[in-house]
Amino acid sequence: MSNIQNDQAPQNGAPSAEAAPARAESAFWHATPELDVYESESAYLIHLNVAGASTESVNVQVIGAEVQVRAEQAPVAGRSDVALALYQRRFELPSDVDAASASAQLRDGVLEIRIQKSAAARRVRIPVNAN
Repeated sequence: MSNIQNDQAPQNGAPSAEAAPARAESAFWHATPELDVYESESAYLIHLNVAGASTESVNVQVIGAEVQVRAEQAPVAGRSDVALALYQRRFELPSDVDAASASAQLRDGVLEIRIQKSAAARRVRIPVNAN
């Protein structure tokens, strides 16, 4: 049974060479990518394993302290028999972040996200004076 949808039905019942099937979300294996979070005094560095994902399919959103990631594995030319993964992950960071400072880079199957902490969430060392 196939979950792939095709908007153009062939006229004679035979598959159409021109009609490229559209991938339905149900055609993907749903996967939760592995996650590593590193924290410094001023920022978070997040690594997610999204092997085979295409840069165009990656969607990263920051809402408050929550980070939402979605990515689709890119199909391999000539390999229609390979199951593709739909990566989805939502997680909350321990402190508020500056969403405008967020940046993401996909390299060798690892999505790297950098987010600065908000000014209110940063640690400040207060000097102590002796009398």
